[in-house]
Amino acid sequence: MPTTTTHSRRATALCGAVLLLATACSDGHGHSPQQLSEMIAETVRDSADTGLPGLGGSDTLYDPNDFACAPAVDPEVPGSWRSHAPRVPVEEDASAEIGLTDADGDHAGTVVATVTDPDGATTTAESDLVEDAWSHLVYPDDFDLDSTTVGVHTVLWSDAATGALITCDGFEID
Repeated sequence: MPTTTTHSRRATALCGAVLLLATACSDGHGHSPQQLSEMIAETVRDSADTGLPGLGGSDTLYDPNDFACAPAVDPEVPGSWRSHAPRVPVEEDASAEIGLTDADGDHAGTVVATVTDPDGATTTAESDLVEDAWSHLVYPDDFDLDSTTVGVHTVLWSDAATGALITCDGFEID
């Protein structure tokens, strides 16, 4: 769980990166704006790799008010990833269909959906991703669950072979 200390460490790391780049800019660093943007992104990713909360993962939660996850997942698998889940609350006894596709149609293979319920319990299911098509799973049926928990559920999609994060989505059960 993020704490005030972890947030201040992340902020310090990010501020340090910006300060470093700003200082370098005043001395004629020779980098293009694109290169500077990539350097900042790399620094942010490195801070996430140190265990500080940052670009998604186990500390990521879906917010149904914004239809987004925070912190956002930085895809570790290149592609134009799209996901879907119900955007209105699902009745407690109903199923929720979730899905994933690469809009570029460049990826095929097995993907994993990890659903975290409001109590923090996780369950996973695999699905085959086919180029130019949606991969679908039904919660709770495809996750070998008998019942659902009322509240917000977060869905983290990842590559089954490497475990690399792809994207985040979620849904709510009433």
